[in-house]
Amino acid sequence: MIKILIVDDEIGICRSLEVLLVKEGHEVVSCNTAACALTAAAEKDYNVAFVDLKLPDMDGLDLIKHIKALHASTQIIVITGFAAIETAVTAIKNGAYDYLTKPLSLDKVRITLRRALEKITMAAEINYLRAELNQSFGFENIIGNSKKITDVFQIIKQTAGSDSNVLITGESGTGKELVARAVHYKSHRKNERFVAVNCSAISSELTESEFFGYVKGAFTGAVKDKTGFLEHAGGGSLFLDEIGDTRPDFQVKLLRAIQQGEFNRVGSPRAERVNVRFIAATNRDLTKAMSEGTFREDLFYRLNVISIHLPPLRERREDIPLLSRHFLQKYSPKRKGATITGFTQDAVLALMSYDFPGNIRELENAIEYAISFASGSEITINDLPLKIQSNKPKRSALTIDKPLKTAVDNYEKLIITSALKQCSGNISQTARLLSIHRQSLQQKIKDFSINLNNLKDS
Repeated sequence: MIKILIVDDEIGICRSLEVLLVKEGHEVVSCNTAACALTAAAEKDYNVAFVDLKLPDMDGLDLIKHIKALHASTQIIVITGFAAIETAVTAIKNGAYDYLTKPLSLDKVRITLRRALEKITMAAEINYLRAELNQSFGFENIIGNSKKITDVFQIIKQTAGSDSNVLITGESGTGKELVARAVHYKSHRKNERFVAVNCSAISSELTESEFFGYVKGAFTGAVKDKTGFLEHAGGGSLFLDEIGDTRPDFQVKLLRAIQQGEFNRVGSPRAERVNVRFIAATNRDLTKAMSEGTFREDLFYRLNVISIHLPPLRERREDIPLLSRHFLQKYSPKRKGATITGFTQDAVLALMSYDFPGNIRELENAIEYAISFASGSEITINDLPLKIQSNKPKRSALTIDKPLKTAVDNYEKLIITSALKQCSGNISQTARLLSIHRQSLQQKIKDFSINLNNLKDS
């Protein structure tokens, strides 16, 4: 139920508002003094407060400040006479939502209240979406427990309070954009935009106008002003994917934006200011590109303040079972028919022995493919793509020095331990992540002698 506070020294106004609002199903409290209003506000969080600016014991502007200090989300609707409209405008500048003039129009009251409630709903939805984004693009989607990937987690945590530019390197498909989003959503800019741009997908002729925008008449077809990626990301982070594919002439202008915090729209002599954090990524060897003259050395050092390298999947094979489980959980619900609960031993070994030149992206495609062809409750080696089926385990990849069951048990224990760490030891969350029953998980924890106390808040 919506809770509304009415504060006015005129009893008639309080009474008429109360009758109207109670009839519409709201919980209403009326006060004729600021002292009464402060007591009411201290006892309960009100969604909306109607506040008269002229009260016998306190100036209405001061009362508004007190209410907002107690409950920042409360929407204040000021009640004022025509002679005090200027003061009402001051109140809005200080955080009030809107104002109504006396004598009150009940229709105007309804309309203003409805808009105030819509603003509350919208703010709640925005906060929810921000929380969802923070979770979706935090560490939760970067799956793994290997030393190399936990080192990446550590760098992101250590630089959460930094505003320095970041350069992410790694082969195609290693998850560079996921890491870029995690960097953004763990920073103080998390409530601002994250704008991702694939530099290799923009033709060289359009790069400048797409990044910096343009003014009307700058070139044929420029019929109105256009905002570029830089301005769109203002206050947030601009992710420059495949930065190594840009041309040197564009790199000069990008360097100016990074160094001086300003740029010119195409066709405009006026310099525009910009406040953006730059996060760049590449699968190229930029050191080699600098020696060949295709990438500017000064731009490299401006971007490479914080360096994050993502290892290829073949260098973190121990993460393959956990990643496979993650993708199984992602795609299995979309499949019609019997639920797939896991992988057979031979399927796990085949996946771990394959090099995955396409890295995590290729593994994800392989699991989605396997889910489509699986006929039983588990994915078998025959459900996997042919190139993975035909791939024989490499000695360098897997050292088999124990019975098959023992080896697979060890991998299963590793998967469960990694999932428990990811979920801070929470049994229910871990069971959902692994798509198994809570009781089954508890039994496996017991069978493998996994100590939960060492996993909580790890």
